Amino acid sequence: MSDTGKQTSASSGDNGKAVAGSSGRHKIFNAVGWLSFLLLAPPVLSMFNLPQVQDLLTANLKVWGSPIALIIYFYVILFLRVFFGSDQRYTPVFLGYVMSFLFFSISLPGITFMKWLLDLSHTIPYFTNNLANLIAGVSIILVSNLLSGARRLNALVDALLLVVLPVGTLVALGIFLPRVLGL
Repeated sequence: MSDTGKQTSASSGDNGKAVAGSSGRHKIFNAVGWLSFLLLAPPVLSMFNLPQVQDLLTANLKVWGSPIALIIYFYVILFLRVFFGSDQRYTPVFLGYVMSFLFFSISLPGITFMKWLLDLSHTIPYFTNNLANLIAGVSIILVSNLLSGARRLNALVDALLLVVLPVGTLVALGIFLPRVLGL
């Protein structure tokens, strides 16, 4: 095979889609997607009893600056990163969106239409720690974005890493962490 043939096969995926880094468009959408995590800052600060930024956004932008609006913007921008960026697989992305939204719902009180899930989850001892739930939600999003570029994995691996592992980790933390801390 000539050097040109090697370059072509190295710069495109199985379906002919360009691999990460080969296009300015991919780089731009990847950067914007990672910057979208800043949209989670106001609801997270509110969770830590620092609601000033969230209150300012809500006062100035009304419903458009509400916690649920910021989370929707976060997911829309991340989807644009996936769709126009360099990712290859959509299964881990959609699974990650669902699971992370559920974890955000049980950790961030600003998602009012999911308050029933927040209340229900806080009756289960393993899901009462809002910080652990939030970390699980953010971790799921990060892992799902990383898995979307892994073309050789399948849906079973995605489910194990994005559903079973986070839930199992929270249950294990709920069981063992109080004993370790002497609570």
